Amino acid sequence: MRAEVVVDEPAEALLWAALREGRRDDAVRALLALPADRRRRLRAPVRRHDRLVGSRAIGERAPAGEWAGELRAGHHSAAAAAVLGCSAVEQAVTYAPLIPPDSADLPKALFPGQLDAFAREWFARFRRNPKAWDRIGGLDAPFDWAHEGLIPAPVDDGAVLYLITSVPRAQDGPDLLRYLEARPCLVEVTLRRIFDVDGIRGASLAQRDERERPGRRMADFVIPELVRRGHWTAEFVEDGIRRALARGQSPYLARWFTRLAEHVAAPSR
Repeated sequence: MRAEVVVDEPAEALLWAALREGRRDDAVRALLALPADRRRRLRAPVRRHDRLVGSRAIGERAPAGEWAGELRAGHHSAAAAAVLGCSAVEQAVTYAPLIPPDSADLPKALFPGQLDAFAREWFARFRRNPKAWDRIGGLDAPFDWAHEGLIPAPVDDGAVLYLITSVPRAQDGPDLLRYLEARPCLVEVTLRRIFDVDGIRGASLAQRDERERPGRRMADFVIPELVRRGHWTAEFVEDGIRRALARGQSPYLARWFTRLAEHVAAPSR
C-alpha cells in the first residue's frame, strides 16, 4: 500500500469521494494530504459515516447517497481508514473491529512511528477478554510488524497468550510451527515467555492442546520440534517447566507442564 502524497487543497473532497466509492488507499492518501488539525475536525463526521456503514448489510443501498452502488467491504475499509486517520493515536488504538488486511496496513500507513502503541493496546485487549471475538480479529498484525523490524518482538502477557492460542493462521500444531519458523523473532523472544506468563480462562497452553489431536499439540509436537530443530535446548525447556511449577499452577495447568516434561525428556523420534 503506497501512502506517499503531496499536500493539496482538495484533499478533503477527495476523502469524501473515496468514502463514497469505497476506495481505502485513496482515502489514506487524502488523509495524509490534510494537516493534522483539519483531520481532527473531521473526526466526528467520519465517525458518523463509519457507524452508518457498519450498521448496514453488505449489498444494501445508501439511504441518502452516503456510498455509491451496493455496500461493499471496500466501503468498510475506507470508513475505518478515515476514522483512524482523523484520530489521535490514543483513540486509534481502541478502534474495533479492525480486520485483515486493514489491521496490518492502516496503522503502518497512518501511524508508522507509533505501531508499538497498537501492539500494546491490542494485546492488552486480548488479555482482558480473550473471548471477545468481535474485537480481537486482526491482532496478529504486530507479529508481522516485528518480523519486518518495525517494532520489537512483543513480550506482553497478552501477546504471549494470543500467540499460543489465537493466531488465525496457526491453529494446528504444524501450522503454528511453520508460522513461528517464518518469524524467528517470535521463537527467540515472544514464545520463550510461555514459562513465565500464566494462562487464563479462554487462553492457556492446556486449553489449546485440549482442542488439538494427539501428535499435533504444543506439548507433544510444537515444543519438542523446536528442541529437535535446534531453536531451543531441552535444558531451556526443562528449566522453564521448573520455574512455572515453582511459581504455582492450578492442577489443570500443572498437568500440562508435567506432560510437556515427559515429551521433552523422551528420546527423539
